[in-house]
Amino acid sequence: MIDREMVQQIRSELGALQPPVLSLYVAVNPANPENAGRAWALRARNAVKALAAPAEVEQAVLAALEAEMVPEAHTLALFAAAPVAEAKSSTVMITRLPLHIDLPLLDLTNGRVEARWGEPYIAPIVYALDQYERTAVVWLRGEGWRFFEVFLGEIVEYTDVFRNVESDLWREVSEFDPHRLRERLRTQAMGNRDRFARRMENIATRYLQRLAELTERAMTHFGLRRLVLLGREEATKQFADLLPRTVRQMVIAHVADLPHPDESPAHVLAKVWPILEQVEQAHEQELLDQITRQPGVWGVDPTLSMLQEGRLSVLVAPWRLNTDVWMTDDGLLAGSREQAMLLNAAGEPQSVPLRDVLVDICAAYATRLEFASGPAEERLLRDLNGLAGLLRW
Repeated sequence: MIDREMVQQIRSELGALQPPVLSLYVAVNPANPENAGRAWALRARNAVKALAAPAEVEQAVLAALEAEMVPEAHTLALFAAAPVAEAKSSTVMITRLPLHIDLPLLDLTNGRVEARWGEPYIAPIVYALDQYERTAVVWLRGEGWRFFEVFLGEIVEYTDVFRNVESDLWREVSEFDPHRLRERLRTQAMGNRDRFARRMENIATRYLQRLAELTERAMTHFGLRRLVLLGREEATKQFADLLPRTVRQMVIAHVADLPHPDESPAHVLAKVWPILEQVEQAHEQELLDQITRQPGVWGVDPTLSMLQEGRLSVLVAPWRLNTDVWMTDDGLLAGSREQAMLLNAAGEPQSVPLRDVLVDICAAYATRLEFASGPAEERLLRDLNGLAGLLRW
C-alpha cells in the first residue's frame, strides 16, 4: 500500500532526479490479452534500446524489467538516472513503481509503452500522488465492523491501529460482544419479547454511535476525505445518520453487503472499486455540466487563454491527451502557431506536447487539473473541442 510516508519518499526520490534520466511507462495489466506471457516486457525492451541511452543505463533498466511483477499492477513506471561524476559513483539509480491504476498524461498508443531519455518525465506520477483521493471503507458486517483505506487501486485494512486514535473508545467498541449481551438480556427480560427487542435496539444504537465517533477520529487521523459504507442498506443508512455532519458529507456511496463476513481485503476492493469508478465518472460529467452552465470556457485556445490570465479554477483535459500546442520564448501557450505569434511576435514558437507542460502551467496559475475518461472524455472531445475550464469569475 502506498501510504502517506511512501508518497513523501516517492516524491523525494523523483524530485532528486537529475537529467539525463530514462523515464519508462509500460501498460502491464495482465487482463489485457496483449500482455499474455509478459509480452509487455519485450515491447519495453525494444523501446529502451531505441533510445540510445548509455550502455550502463540501458542494462540497468533491462535488468529491472525482469524483476517480479505484482499481478494486480496496471502500469509500471521506471526511472533510471545516469551516474553523476561529481557524486563519484558508477551506480545507476533505479526507481521502479508498479501501480495498480492507469495513468493520464501518457501516450501508450505505440505498443502501450512510453520511453524517454533526457529530462525526467514525472508528471503522471506526481499528478496521481497529488490528485487521487484516499477513500475510507467502513464495513458494517452484521454484528461487527472492519475499516479499510483505498488509494491508487490498492487497499489496506486497519485493525488495532485505532488504539492510537482513541484508546478508550476503541476498547469499548472492540469489546462489544452481541452474543453475550443477547443472552444476558434475554434472561433479564424474562420472556418479554418487546422489552428484549427494545433493549437490544438501544444497545445496538449506542454501539453504532461509538463507532461513528471512532470513524470521525480515524478519518481525521488518516487525512481521509471520502467514505464508503459497506453493508446491509438499513445498517449503512442508520450509521450515516449517526455520523457528524462533516463526516456525513464525505459519504460518497452505500454499497451492498458481501456474502461472508471474513472476506479478504482483495474481495472488498473488488466490490467497491467499480462503485468508486462510477462516482468518479459522475463527478466528471457534473463538472462538464457545470462548465457549460456557468458558462465556462472550452476549446484549446480559449481555455489556454483563460488559464494564462489566471481565471480558471479547474481545467478539464481528456485522459488520452495527445494534443500538441505552441510555446513562445517566454513560456506562453497557444493552440496554433498564429495565436502564439500574436502572444509574442519576437521569437519563433515551438511545438510541444500539451501533456508535457500542462501540469506545471496549471500549478503556476493555482488551477486544479482534472482528467475526464470514458463517456466524459468522449463528451469533452466531441462537444467541447478537447479542453475546458471552470471560471473563477
